[in-house]
Amino acid sequence: MNRFALYTEAIGHFHLYVWLQAAIGRRCVTSPEFPTSNSKVDIHIRCNGKKGIIEVKSFVDMSKTRKGTAQAAACARSLNLNSVTLALFVPVDDQTVLDILSGKHQNDGVNIAVVAIGWT
Repeated sequence: MNRFALYTEAIGHFHLYVWLQAAIGRRCVTSPEFPTSNSKVDIHIRCNGKKGIIEVKSFVDMSKTRKGTAQAAACARSLNLNSVTLALFVPVDDQTVLDILSGKHQNDGVNIAVVAIGWT
């Protein structure tokens, strides 16, 4: 990954974490794993006895996005979870593009929700 993409991903990670803290911080525990390109899950959420994870990626191209969804699924499996959210930061503000990149996928029994977030 190039440095620009890594920095964008790190900035997106921090913004998403702060937003989650504001949105659900009183009811849920949100734990970040700060971006280090170590293939670990980026954000863990525990709420009402349930666990969830969010993997944060920057859009580079469709090939990298497919690899990111596979990585997110592998992380979910390693934690015995059947679903994961992939927050995909995209350097556009065109809602049509964001809608095309967003969607639901499956990878070996893991449900992956890709949520494209415009980043300009």
